[in-house]
Amino acid sequence: ACLCGVEIVDEAKPIQEQPFVGSTAFLLGNEGEGLTEKEKNLCDQFVYIPQYGKGTASLNVAVAASIVLHHFAVWAGYQ
Repeated sequence: ACLCGVEIVDEAKPIQEQPFVGSTAFLLGNEGEGLTEKEKNLCDQFVYIPQYGKGTASLNVAVAASIVLHHFAVWAGYQ
């Protein structure tokens, strides 16, 4: 199993690339601070949700989770 952090870090891949490799658990941080360093150290990989425009690079955590889980479900072939 893989622990995938949802965070904007240098090694993160855009979620639309669906860089999943098998059973995956997702770790999302809070809306203000994101993941802590301790949480980041637990992750095997990272993805981020690209956003466009000059607004903030933050989404409500429930919205972010639904976007991530949708991409994972498409990759896994759920219908």
